Amino acid sequence: MRAKGLVLMCGAAVLGLGAPPARAQEPAPETKTQERSAPAGVPSGLQSGPATIGPHWSKYQYPTSVPEGAAYYVIEKGDTLWDLSRRFLNSPYLWPQIWDQNKYIRDAHWIYPGDPLLLPSVALVAGQAGQAGAPGEPGMAEGEETLPSDLPKGARMGPAGDILYPAIEEMALQCSPYIVSSPEDMDLYVIGSEQGATKLAFAERDILYLSKGSNAGLKPGDAFTLHHMSNDVKHPVTAKKLGTVIETTGVIRVLLADENSATAIIERACVDVHNGDYALPAIAPSVPLIVRRPPPDRLTPPTGKAQGYVVAIADDSMIAGENQLLSIDLGSADGMTPGSTLVVFKVMYPSVPTSRNVLGEIAVVATRERTATARVIHSSDAIMPGDQVELR
Repeated sequence: MRAKGLVLMCGAAVLGLGAPPARAQEPAPETKTQERSAPAGVPSGLQSGPATIGPHWSKYQYPTSVPEGAAYYVIEKGDTLWDLSRRFLNSPYLWPQIWDQNKYIRDAHWIYPGDPLLLPSVALVAGQAGQAGAPGEPGMAEGEETLPSDLPKGARMGPAGDILYPAIEEMALQCSPYIVSSPEDMDLYVIGSEQGATKLAFAERDILYLSKGSNAGLKPGDAFTLHHMSNDVKHPVTAKKLGTVIETTGVIRVLLADENSATAIIERACVDVHNGDYALPAIAPSVPLIVRRPPPDRLTPPTGKAQGYVVAIADDSMIAGENQLLSIDLGSADGMTPGSTLVVFKVMYPSVPTSRNVLGEIAVVATRERTATARVIHSSDAIMPGDQVELR
């Protein structure tokens, strides 16, 4: 289980749409930098390199210098990528773009005071930052009221005039499966319910008992997600084991913490909850926005960017179509971030080889170091494990 500080913080997390990554929590010694003022028109708080970042406490190997001309911001206590994206990019949903520019940050939910954030493209939207929205819609970008009616809730105009829309619904993201290469902490788990041994599966509003209590730091209000191990995943090409699929079964909140056990209520059930499902501190999901553009087809040229494979489909299905979730063998170590989009294709005659047969497009909604979970946003044919993917 993560440190007690994480448990306490997540207990107060709001499980709502687009909730922000966790705030910077740890105090840091004063950071001495050598910087220049940011260019005219850049939002307040940004600085311009070159600069030297002074030593301070952080869990990350942060960069100690900022390149010439690069816009950057030094994290302060209470900051989140969500809030900083709203402040500097005019949209909180663009926080993955900041994360992508600062790959030393291993977990977007944890950032630390004194660490620098590079924002090389901030000048593109600096002039729009802080503009008022349309009447009755705080934060709405100009022209948002004229968006096409077929777009999902939450769509908006981006700072460059592009139409942005959520890559996935918040509930689907929170309930999405993922692949782990090593076992997670399973010490906190469901041991039963108020209904006793006669009830084998649980749903929303059911009351559960957990294996630990106040002696392990649990307190009323703490929120956890429930999980169980599903099936092992082998790479469709190499046949090597990639890891184990973990299914998310629900979200619970602690009502009462005794010394050695706790009582919790199921606030959201993704599937049936069972005894033995293990609990991890809940991290409020942050739904990324993606740019609306024509779907790829056979005439879409390869980009030469990162390539990988579809390795698993949610619910252990054999094929996937639009709106289904799947896993790929590319992760944060390969440059994947929430909101990345990839073309799915196969080569029908590899020995020739023939041109690629484009099957559809997927959007990454969550990443691990070596794998990612993605949603199919367009498909022209069935997508199966072993089909190839390429970053657009």
